[in-house]
Amino acid sequence: MQPNKKTLMGSFSIFISILFISASASAQNDNKTNITVHLDSMSVLINANIYGQFSEHLGSCIYGGIWVGEDSPIPNTRGIRNDVIEALKKLKVPVLRWPGGCFADEYHWKDGIGPREKRPKMVNTNWGGVVEDNSFGTHEFLDLCELIGAEPYISANLGSGTVQEFADWIQYTTSNGDNPMANLRRQNGREKPWEVKYWGIGNESWGCGGRMRPEYYADLMRRYSTFAKNYSDNQIYKIAVGPNVDDTTWTRVVMQNGGNAFHGMALHYYTNNSRPAADFAEAGWFDVIKKTLRMEELIGMHSVIMDQYDPGKKIALIVDEWGTWHNVEPGTNPSFLYQQNTLRDALVAASNFNIFHKHADRVRMTNIAQMVNVLQAMILTNDEKMLLTPTFYVFEMFQKHQDAIHLPMEISAPDYRYQGEAIPAVNASASIDSKGLIHVSLANVDPNQAQKVSIAVRDFKNKIVRASLLTADKMNAMNTFDHPGQVVPTVFSEYKISGGILETTLPSKSVVMFELEGKIDSKIGAARKIDHPKPQLKYAYYQGVFMNLPDFADMQILREGLVGQFVMPPDHGGSDFAVKYSGYIKIPVDGFYNFYANSDDGARIYINDKLVVNNDGRHAPIEVKGFAVLNAGFHKIEAEFFQAGGGLAFDISIEGPGLEKQIIPAGMLFHSND
Repeated sequence: MQPNKKTLMGSFSIFISILFISASASAQNDNKTNITVHLDSMSVLINANIYGQFSEHLGSCIYGGIWVGEDSPIPNTRGIRNDVIEALKKLKVPVLRWPGGCFADEYHWKDGIGPREKRPKMVNTNWGGVVEDNSFGTHEFLDLCELIGAEPYISANLGSGTVQEFADWIQYTTSNGDNPMANLRRQNGREKPWEVKYWGIGNESWGCGGRMRPEYYADLMRRYSTFAKNYSDNQIYKIAVGPNVDDTTWTRVVMQNGGNAFHGMALHYYTNNSRPAADFAEAGWFDVIKKTLRMEELIGMHSVIMDQYDPGKKIALIVDEWGTWHNVEPGTNPSFLYQQNTLRDALVAASNFNIFHKHADRVRMTNIAQMVNVLQAMILTNDEKMLLTPTFYVFEMFQKHQDAIHLPMEISAPDYRYQGEAIPAVNASASIDSKGLIHVSLANVDPNQAQKVSIAVRDFKNKIVRASLLTADKMNAMNTFDHPGQVVPTVFSEYKISGGILETTLPSKSVVMFELEGKIDSKIGAARKIDHPKPQLKYAYYQGVFMNLPDFADMQILREGLVGQFVMPPDHGGSDFAVKYSGYIKIPVDGFYNFYANSDDGARIYINDKLVVNNDGRHAPIEVKGFAVLNAGFHKIEAEFFQAGGGLAFDISIEGPGLEKQIIPAGMLFHSND
């Protein structure tokens, strides 16, 4: 990680400026934000991993912030602070990145295993030249992940490490076999392997990770990726180093030359600020918010390039470093990046999440920098003391969006103007969860003016509204160790429903989360009329070598037939084949239905031509969930599956009103020849 201070340039910048102007122009007459949410267009899952965290061996993020050692008077579990564990469990952290950052490309993992008193020391040359004693290593990190319920994301050493070192680390952590690294792990006290899905192939290789050209990095990444093997049931998800801010050349070269060597590409973008976090007037407020909103431009420009090489959006854009990068707090070590966290930082987090949600078709993981005591932290510690920052509370408020379906919206907002510049005063996003609850998150970035907002949810009748608010009297309000409750969420009741429209007034400089409970119009999830339904599903069988599900329209069908359920057709051959199923599912009553695809390898489920579950790719048995709003009657259902080799698993389950989770029974599945 390193600060980025590039200037906004290029045609895309002009486009964004025009977008901001046009988005606010229609709201100028009544000075109100008007939002229309569309239920009939729901399709894209907001991956819970968008709410990921990042922890690096930097300052007091690890030592003092997370790790205090087993002999510390600070209450701990196997050396990890109990207060931090409990706080992070409240956030439902989905994924945690470690050990860096720039530190990752000088970290040699074997120095961090075995008896702690025998681990060699090293100098952390990136962050202050301090001595790193390696007491927090692989076992400790994975223990932390298990304690807080997060998936680990390990950033491997591409800059100064070898291919063998990378391959050994994967074998050490994930293999259950009789091999050198798995046996070494057992000697160090861990019998069973961990599940470590996410592996970064280097970090910032354009900068602190080696100052590489994109062509060189792409070749090196392909080499390292080749030796990143899958062991046992652990299937690796490889994340390539992506662009620094707006370096579209890097994106293009890696996408063009990377082949199928990676599953995600990392983007780094910080909201930079040259002053300390709490020392600012309105000019500092406006500048930070304006820089934050640039995230939309960057995701857009890199997504356009990725779409050219990956129109199916199989490769994720992973923003694994983002957040505010202020000047350090006075009197602290400049290399430790310790900064306070104010209400302004909360607005930065909320605005970023609203952007990420809108791009959830491509953005499927983000990791804020950093979790404890560094940059835009969730938690600050001082010896035995701990506080939760305003940013923590935004994560807590917004966690209702995790694994919900994004709801597209139209929004027109008045401008927030400062010294001749303008940005939209309000940004927002919406989702619907598997219980049918709609969540609308809003950020009023104007520090001076309350904003009237009108929210219309199409095809939905509100019955119950719940809301929470995060704000304060001052722009630089913050929580301190002496006063930890200055900026905390409160119940929000300044709203009314009139003619089916939710009317509210957002306080200045505030974040608000609405939860709407009600009835969805019957046309959403409408059943189809099938004249002559017959039992069983149709299937078509194909052969080939697949990394992902193919475009079946371009393939030759080898044979067709009928099956009673989503099961393997007879004489499937065992490997290198694909099957497409089609038919109808008969739903007993109106409601929300969860669908589960458990597969080895890839699978997808479509309901009424909409993708509901995406479990694509080569992997061990993994179950992925999605949901749909369905009325009683017949609905079109399609499923796709491919098998590359190794283990073989495929089944589809359903759960809904009056239905406990179960494999979809044959009595619910039909086809028609009409």
